[in-house]
Amino acid sequence: MPQRLLPYRTTSFVGFVGIFLFTVIALVRLPALGQAETAVHGLAWIGVVAAAVIMGRAWWNLAPEVFGGRMPLVAFVLLVFFVAWVWVWFAIVLVKCEGSVRTCGPWRLALDVGAFAMYATLAWVVWWRTRRWVISTLVLAGCIGARLPIYVPGLPTGTRPLGITVLSVGLVLALVALFSSAEKLRGEPGTHTLFAAGWFRVLTIVAVLATLLVLSVPYLLSRLTP
Repeated sequence: MPQRLLPYRTTSFVGFVGIFLFTVIALVRLPALGQAETAVHGLAWIGVVAAAVIMGRAWWNLAPEVFGGRMPLVAFVLLVFFVAWVWVWFAIVLVKCEGSVRTCGPWRLALDVGAFAMYATLAWVVWWRTRRWVISTLVLAGCIGARLPIYVPGLPTGTRPLGITVLSVGLVLALVALFSSAEKLRGEPGTHTLFAAGWFRVLTIVAVLATLLVLSVPYLLSRLTP
């Protein structure tokens, strides 16, 4: 990476982490602040937007090096919004749901809709990059199967475990497909791809494992508890 782009990489990381931290502050209860709590929450949400803008600006300057060219503006804005929402989603699970989606109460529907949006975006990226529609279908079917029993009573008992299994397989295959496509592009002169970057691979794997833990561990514990 050229020396002139290194500050944008640092700025990108600061904005990336800032989205999550400001969201946690915006969601957590701060009774010790009294009437100032509302103002602090409002400032924190402004911080979330500012962090997303900082990250987006850095990514825009890094785009020619990371993506091999600039994305269309609308697609780029959607990408930044998607990444920001992923962090907001995890912050809601951590703060409002105490680490378990099963205890979210009124937040549950918003989280499930948000999760479907995330998985639908991943399915589209897999299809766009690799044209492997079977993997995209597994991701979407698994996401729906893992949540449908919560809102539609009377479905077979094994629907949710099957959905979680299909989603897990789909996520693993999606990573393999994306990384494989990056390796094929790596050898082309002048071609750069985000999925070939080592830091992005580690970050993606960690995010997938965290998602699977949020989905499966509370369910498995509830099944094992007498």
